[in-house]
Amino acid sequence: MKDPFEEPGVDVDGDRRGATATLLIVLAGLAVLFIVRPSTRSGLAIIVGIVAMVMLHECGHYLVAKRSGMKVTEFFLGFGPRLWSFRRGETEYGVKAIPAGGYVRVVGMTNLEEVDAADDARTFRRGSYRDRFLLTIAGVSVNALIAFVLFFVVVAGEGRIAEGPNTTVSTVVTHSAAAGAGFHNGDRIIGVDNKPISSWNGLKAAIEPRANEATSFTVVRDHQVVTLDATPARQAGKGFLGIGPGTQYRSVGILGAVPQSLRSMGDITTGTAAAFGHLLSPAGVASYAKNFTSSSATSSTSSSSGSSSSSQDRPVSIIGIVTQGSQIVNGNIWALLWLLGAISLILALFNLLPVLPFDGGHAVVVLYEWIASTIRGHEVRVDFRKLMPLTAVVLVLILTLSLSAAFLDVRQAFGG
Repeated sequence: MKDPFEEPGVDVDGDRRGATATLLIVLAGLAVLFIVRPSTRSGLAIIVGIVAMVMLHECGHYLVAKRSGMKVTEFFLGFGPRLWSFRRGETEYGVKAIPAGGYVRVVGMTNLEEVDAADDARTFRRGSYRDRFLLTIAGVSVNALIAFVLFFVVVAGEGRIAEGPNTTVSTVVTHSAAAGAGFHNGDRIIGVDNKPISSWNGLKAAIEPRANEATSFTVVRDHQVVTLDATPARQAGKGFLGIGPGTQYRSVGILGAVPQSLRSMGDITTGTAAAFGHLLSPAGVASYAKNFTSSSATSSTSSSSGSSSSSQDRPVSIIGIVTQGSQIVNGNIWALLWLLGAISLILALFNLLPVLPFDGGHAVVVLYEWIASTIRGHEVRVDFRKLMPLTAVVLVLILTLSLSAAFLDVRQAFGG
């Protein structure tokens, strides 16, 4: 692909020296923040991990393109004006001003792109079907591999979940009813309004009908029984307390970690597919729209994000991932690695969507041309002009969803 913020004849470089100085100042500021504010370290680690995964994704495309003899002219983190770059051979590497991802520019990705006659033989569109297909799936393959490795490290190092979520609090969401009531990590909830509770599902079932109702929670803290009073907020019509469950682990060994890691990847894949299908359904659209009229926004993170409601049915932006992820990680290296593995896998699944401009869309185009050319006995090329309207619609939907999710995440972060 190429930078969507670049236009022919428009200088986006600006003052390169000043931009580079700005980049160095930002990096220095982040380093200082990491040192003097320990509470920000989990968030910064998540950001660094996401950046690394995005660039490793692009590195997959880059390596396959180079191996196939295709011409790669740019390899950048970010989009828009260049902040810093250098050239090695025919490829320019660097950082740009808008940190919304990264890209590798392979010349001739579509039959609409004009290229020099000398480079025509090295364009993507002139590559073999096999090389073109491998290039399109290289990025998602790298992300899937990263996810497996991270899950394997966590499962082999920490163990795997031996039991379902229990009623011991492991996360308290900032500005939530639980935070206001004084819940602490490590609290074990044994009763709700004097009714005994022994499982996380039972706790959820007790909280969800109590939206905006004063509720008494019996808690074991430091081997003593205490009572906490809280009023669960209403989110998507259900009670939201703002806590995440604890889990128990047991060792499985190196060999046992392999199938468990694959099983975890399967669970996340099916869960992501179900969540995406729900989001696109009429009920999902209506539920998402309610986030803009309710007093606070729900999120789509897992149960460990701190919600006591099952209504976590909306996507989150990078803002939500970092803020909620920081609460989940809370300095725990195993939680950080697991979260990054989940993000990497979801990034791979998202890029597999069979529509342009995603990798899956390019893969579908290559497969169609490959199969159609084989059946008809002559070269068949897709007319990308016919795909542009659909691609434009997809881009608008992505932009709308991204901006709306960011708005909800900011509102939730400030307790709105």
